[in-house]
Amino acid sequence: RNAQIALDGAVDPFFKGFANIVLKLDENDETEIELEESYLQTTSLPANLQAKAGQFFANFGRQNMQHPHQWAFVDQPLVLNRAFGPDGLRNIGTQVSWLVPTPFYSELFLGVLDSQGGTAANFRNETHVRELRGLGDLLYVPRYAASFDISDTQTLLTGVSGAFGPNSTGIGSDTQIYGADFYWKWKPENATAGFPFVAFQTEGLYSKFEG
Repeated sequence: RNAQIALDGAVDPFFKGFANIVLKLDENDETEIELEESYLQTTSLPANLQAKAGQFFANFGRQNMQHPHQWAFVDQPLVLNRAFGPDGLRNIGTQVSWLVPTPFYSELFLGVLDSQGGTAANFRNETHVRELRGLGDLLYVPRYAASFDISDTQTLLTGVSGAFGPNSTGIGSDTQIYGADFYWKWKPENATAGFPFVAFQTEGLYSKFEG
């Protein structure tokens, strides 16, 4: 679907930087260049904490954070297109995460993003631009994810997410999107090259749009 240039590296002992530049063809076969993501991320915060700031894909569900070349299918799922638009939910903001000290992988996330623009569909989209007037104009994206090794050959990853922010239909009108995701993978112990494997993934979304 496109070609990408990814820049990823340590800035100093405390931060790493990431940028993703995309070259893609539009509907008229003209080449577009887009800075899809660009952010700084901490590498040495105490208490299992991590923070990042910049422009990035919101940590909602399983697929929204994935670039198109990482998708399991060529097309974006219809429900994600309707909820977040064809470019996914991403914007300028910050995110804090906490790796919970449990015997299995368990992590909490909270993203706070600008709710305005074409990459915030169903919120303050690009056709109704207004100035940021306070915390109520921001987009909040909480998530909890957990992973379990069912056996030496099977892994299960589950998560719940939310996206809460204002929409552009009027003052006091909000959009609430809830999601749950499930991913299961089987891979034999002798699959050192990563193949063969069998995977199943699904996401469910519920949206409440006030107008």
